Amino acid sequence: MNEPAIRAEEQIISLFPDRETLICRGWVLKRMEGWIVVYPLYYKFSDADIPENIRRCEEISHQCGAGCVFRIVEHTNYHLSSILTDSGYGLEKCGVVGEWNLTGNAGELCVKGKMPDGLLLKNGNGGMEYVMAGETVIGIKRQGLLFLPDGNLQDIGMEDIIRFAAANGIVRILADIPGKECRSNMGG
Repeated sequence: MNEPAIRAEEQIISLFPDRETLICRGWVLKRMEGWIVVYPLYYKFSDADIPENIRRCEEISHQCGAGCVFRIVEHTNYHLSSILTDSGYGLEKCGVVGEWNLTGNAGELCVKGKMPDGLLLKNGNGGMEYVMAGETVIGIKRQGLLFLPDGNLQDIGMEDIIRFAAANGIVRILADIPGKECRSNMGG
């Protein structure tokens, strides 16, 4: 198991407390914009039970009128990944979750550098705030954590994000950095 990756996924899941959440035999299911996203992080059943759990997740998503997608953390369960492939799922996107801890002289960096124009915080619900670049949400802030769902920011550099973070009490940044499209989703 890749424990640091699992912990990062747990933090990402916790950023969306307002989204409907279900647990299916240890797998976390979150309703997100027309999809049920399955985070198969924990389970206490045998490998033989995995196809049945996949079917349960698909049934739940069908009952909700949503598509079913599995978010697999790299190096956590090769067996599950192969079963999903055998069940008609394909790899749609691949990426890396990058993590930065802002400790030490991050405040000095903020003071010395030019603060980015146009980044601001907008209040959300449940203690969550959105980081906005104009009218576009680029991140989600909750307490001292900032999550960037797409770490490939077009017009904003990481230095700008770090300065903004230091100025706004953010001590940790998680960025989902998508890679190239790998294969199209074949089913599910």
